[in-house]
Amino acid sequence: MDDLNKNKIYIRVDEEIPSIVNKIKKCAEKEITLIIPRNAFILNNVINLKILKKEAEELNKNILVITADDGAPIKNENISIESIKYPKRKNNSSAQEDDKFPNLEKNNESGDLSDKNSEAGIIHKKTVMADVVKKEKNLDVKKEIREFDKKIIYNEKPFEKQQESFEKINAKNNKAHEEKKLIESVKTKKRALTLPSISSKIAALFIFTSLVAVFLAVAFILPKADIAISLKTEIAPYDFEFIADESLEKIDVANSKIPLQKIDVVSEESGNYPATGKKHVQETASGEITVFNEYSSTPQRIVATTRFLSKEGDKLFRINEAVTIPGFSRVEGVDVPGQVIIKVYADKPGEDYNIKATSFSLPGLQGSPKYNSIYARSTKAMSGGIDKEVLYFSEGDYITAKENLVQAAKEKNEKDFLSKISEDVLLLEDTKKEEEPEINTDVKMGAAADNFQMNVKITTGAGLILEADLNEIINEKLISRLAADKEFLENSRDYQFGKIIIDQNGGVIIPVHINQKLITKIDAENLKKEIAGKSEAELKTYFSNISGIESTNINLWPFWVKGIPSSYEKINITIDINDSV
Repeated sequence: MDDLNKNKIYIRVDEEIPSIVNKIKKCAEKEITLIIPRNAFILNNVINLKILKKEAEELNKNILVITADDGAPIKNENISIESIKYPKRKNNSSAQEDDKFPNLEKNNESGDLSDKNSEAGIIHKKTVMADVVKKEKNLDVKKEIREFDKKIIYNEKPFEKQQESFEKINAKNNKAHEEKKLIESVKTKKRALTLPSISSKIAALFIFTSLVAVFLAVAFILPKADIAISLKTEIAPYDFEFIADESLEKIDVANSKIPLQKIDVVSEESGNYPATGKKHVQETASGEITVFNEYSSTPQRIVATTRFLSKEGDKLFRINEAVTIPGFSRVEGVDVPGQVIIKVYADKPGEDYNIKATSFSLPGLQGSPKYNSIYARSTKAMSGGIDKEVLYFSEGDYITAKENLVQAAKEKNEKDFLSKISEDVLLLEDTKKEEEPEINTDVKMGAAADNFQMNVKITTGAGLILEADLNEIINEKLISRLAADKEFLENSRDYQFGKIIIDQNGGVIIPVHINQKLITKIDAENLKKEIAGKSEAELKTYFSNISGIESTNINLWPFWVKGIPSSYEKINITIDINDSV
């Protein structure tokens, strides 16, 4: 029986749609039977059944709804609502059993129901409880009926009449509910009007206490004073000299001496440039030859301009200086000629004289026994012979390249120089010196060349001092001259160096003009104590007697307060500097 009851769900009289849907969701069976009492809430309105139908469709469930109503079943796709008539009792049934169901209609065995369809799409069919029970695996009819009898209360009204009855009951219940709400509202207002008089006294006491608290807060807590003081500045000029010495390792405040730092910055720029000069060039070829003496063991002298003719007989070279050729010597019975290496020059300019290595004769000795015994040979080709228009490194090329490279080198040098000066040092401008540019080229100006390379180097040197060292000396000198009620305005010191003088020991004497801004010294905490409790008029008089104050702005709060709070913690002072000087 437990397995058969898995698809049956018994509904309480007051159970609502969400609870029923939740039970359907939890039921694993696709075919589900809902057992609903006749006065159940869900049957009050046909809309509830339509909602149940929609939920069944979404859950893909086939639901059979059973009630004690005599109406016909409602069947629409997934949901079937079937009103079942209780089966006819046997003749031997007790009268008490008949009295148990006073509203049960005693129909004939046919159990015919009306064929009229309702608005909800009701289709009537003939059915009895026994038929339904038999469908559930032919269980014992009496036992099943008893189980239903325990769970439901039967109703003999047809579904259409019952729906109409439900609507009337709903209207009646709604009206009763509204009347109940009205009665409750009247009771609530009556209770509010009949509060004991002691509540009024407590409320009045609370209001009085609150007002006193507010008054005390205004009188002792809220009053405050905001005072803005604007101080004027004044300039204190001062002139003195100090010495910057490279030999010093630390500052000498007493003698106004500061260590001098020197820096040298070297920057270079180079570039390749084409030669643009043009000219006709005639140059003679030249080279070295070795002259041999096989004629005599005594030295032989040849004079300047002596001619040497190439073996081919068409190229003539000369010497520019006289030369002595050593005599031959005998070594192990063999004569070894004397020899000397000399430089010769072509007799005419031109590339034709750039000949390969060859042998030479001396035309001046022709017809003499020496002609065949004194001769010369070359081991390398002659070179340098020119007779044509060529490009050369002109003066204009030099100037153009120099201007470009010097400008680039100076810009680089200045950038490198500034990068070496940190924020904590001061540059002594008069010590800054830029050397003359150093220029080098790989080709001499005027020489034939297709291009040339130029290199420019610039060196800049200068003297530096630490700003902290200078400020230490200035502070020492100014503080002794400073009035007691004045102080330095922070970051307001200006330096102007004069012309530098080089002393006998190599030190640098530097005149300096200083403009130092001063302000009146104000102790805000002490000032609060002095002005606490003063009236606004007294406060204005007080500030007018302090030199160095340009203006004050006094703001008292609340608006009716006419004096400074006696508690100086309630006084706020801000100080502003009017740095217009």
